[in-house]
Order: sequence, then C-alpha cells, then structure tokens
Amino acid sequence: MTRTPERHAENWDLRHPDFNDNDFLYDVYAVMRAKSPFARTDNPFLSATPAGAWVAVRYAECVQILQDWEHFSSNPTPEGAEQLAGDLVITLDPPRQQKFRKVLNPYFSPARMKALRPEIGVETDRLIDDFIETGSGDLAAVAWRQPGIVFFKYLLGMPVDDVPLCVELTDTALNGATEQDRMAAWGGLYQHLHDAVTARRGQPPRDDMIDVLLSAEIDGEKLAFADVVSNAMLLVQAGLETTASAMSFAYHYLATNPAERDRLIDDPDLLTRAVEEFIRFAGSIHGIPRTVAREVELSGCTFSPGESVIVNYAAANRDEQEFPDAHRCILDRRDNRHLGFGAGVHRCLGSNLARLEFQVGLERVLTRMPDFALSPTSKAEFHGNSVTRGFRSVPVVFTPGKRVTA
Repeated sequence: MTRTPERHAENWDLRHPDFNDNDFLYDVYAVMRAKSPFARTDNPFLSATPAGAWVAVRYAECVQILQDWEHFSSNPTPEGAEQLAGDLVITLDPPRQQKFRKVLNPYFSPARMKALRPEIGVETDRLIDDFIETGSGDLAAVAWRQPGIVFFKYLLGMPVDDVPLCVELTDTALNGATEQDRMAAWGGLYQHLHDAVTARRGQPPRDDMIDVLLSAEIDGEKLAFADVVSNAMLLVQAGLETTASAMSFAYHYLATNPAERDRLIDDPDLLTRAVEEFIRFAGSIHGIPRTVAREVELSGCTFSPGESVIVNYAAANRDEQEFPDAHRCILDRRDNRHLGFGAGVHRCLGSNLARLEFQVGLERVLTRMPDFALSPTSKAEFHGNSVTRGFRSVPVVFTPGKRVTA
C-alpha cells in the first residue's frame, strides 16, 4: 500500500490504486466510521461538485439520508428537486419519481421474476456448458455474462449478441483509466442504445422494457425520446455491472472456502440467506450521490443547499453498530437489513431480478461443479478502485461433467 488507512480516510478517493486490494478499502471505511458519520472527499466518484462532497459512512445516517428525499434530493442540479435534469428515474424525486416507478414496477414484480427462474437456469447452464467438460474454467465469465443475457433476452428486448459490447462499454464508462476513455464509453453506450430504441419506433409492440418506456405516460404525456434512451441506458448499466460484481465475489469466496461451499451444497435452503449476506458483504455499491435541497442538520453536521453527499452503501453494510461481526461473511446471518439495494423511494427497481439471478447462478454452479476450487496455476483478477468492485477473473478447477443444454 502506498498510503495508510488513516491517510486515505482524510480524503477518500475511490479511484486510488490501493483499493484494488480486496480488503484494504474496508480498513479505510473502518477508520472513517470511527472518526465521524461523515467524511470528506475532493474526488467524488459519481458527483461533479467542484468543492468535493461529504461521504456518509455509517448505517444509521445512510438510511436517514436515503429516506429523506425532501432534504437530500436525487436530482444532481444545485437546486435539487426544483429543476429536473430530464426524466431519468434515478434522478427524480417524488411525486414524479413515484409516477414513473409505477409504470416500471409491474415489469419487475416478484411474480414476474419468479416465472423467469427456469429460463435463468437454462441460460446459466449454457454458460457452464462452455467449459464443464474440460474440468477448468473461469466463473467470472458466468457472473459477467448471465445477468446481461437474462436482462437483454427476457426483459429489455435487445439481441443477446449485444451483451459483450454493452458490458465492455459500461465497464469502461465506470472504470476506464482516463476521463477521456470514460466519456468516450458513455457516448458509445448512449449511441448504441439510441440506435436500438430508434429501430423499435413504429414497429409492432412487444412485451419488453423498451416498449414500456416508449409507451409510458406520466401526467398524460409520453417521455421525450432522449429520456427513453437515457432510461434504457440506466437499466442496462444497473442490470449488468452490480449483479455481476457481487456474483463474481461469491464465486471467488466459495472457491477459496471449501467448507462454506460444501455447507451450501449440504443445506440448499441456506442459499437465500447466503445471497443476502454476499450482497451485504461484497459491497456492490460504494457511492450514490445526493444533492442537498434545503438546509438540514444530521448527527451534528449541518448541510447547505447545493452540497453533495455521497451515500456509501458498502461502508454502511460493514457498520458494527448494525451488523455484529460485520467484517465476517456469515452465510446464515439473520436480521440482515443491508443497503445493497438502497432504501427509501429509490430502492433498487430490479432487486427481485438481481436476487433471482444470483441465487440461480450459485445454485447451478454448486450443483454441477460441487468440488470447484480456485485454480492453483492461474491467478484471480480483482478490480476494486471503482463504485462497483468485483473479480474480472475467477479461474477454477473441478471434476469434469457433462453438458446439459443443446
């Protein structure tokens, strides 16, 4: 490490290369939480505030901010909810935000997601079939491709062949080495989605998310075309990066902890709780910005209009005040009210889908490769200085099996 946790805690910068260590970032969060419920950063990851931003790192304060949209607005403009930067569901505040979610919510209902379980199983099996006969493979390929295939094929209504490109563009947009690389990737992803949505205009309706956005009406008016494209882009980003990162961590954890792996095999009913614990422990989201709309005091700190506050889900999910032994991954943890999917009005729209993809992804690997372990000859690759953290490569070895899909 080039800096101590104490040095990093003084001015947290998520892009720092030190955080490519899987555990070190959480050491920094522990120092930040011990000092104050709020830290400062000159380099907010997803906020353009020139004067830097506050960072909420304790569970209680993060929950309060997420639930108080009147003071901590999701809109990125200095005026908060007074001036909307387009109809992007993640940057709207109530009441318009609730009307928009009402359009989208039925598409992500528990019943609709449950009906997708067989299809998700088949798609996961197809990915495993790519290497099951060889006795070695990369589980990160399953983690990074499965959510995209499911989302594009069964929800969004875009060709599955588009998944690798959109994964690459999303990843570069968030994690590219330079600002120029990141902006070019944002532009490329927007243009790709713009072309896909444009091609759908005037076509017979289909039962997918692009159709939902094209036909959506709020207060009797359809969304502007640019807002349809922007929301499709948002759904792609949210549907690819976050679930893939968390799933890749779970595969790595089980590949390096055979007793935990065998425990899940012997007690499959534990899988639901285990997924929740992986989501808490793996810290899929490390910073969601809020803009102060009205002056407010919280835990001894006064926030002024126009200031930016980064809500750090991952730091909150390791808060010992809320989660005993928070630094341990406890697969049968109870009372797990983690913030992996946020809280309040902006709680993750696709949480039902993410959970299902995660559960099926683990279930199929544990069933078909029960003795999988990290490869002794290849190294796992972790990327950590990002708002989402995960493994880009999880090479494993196992007893070869048979293909199960045509």
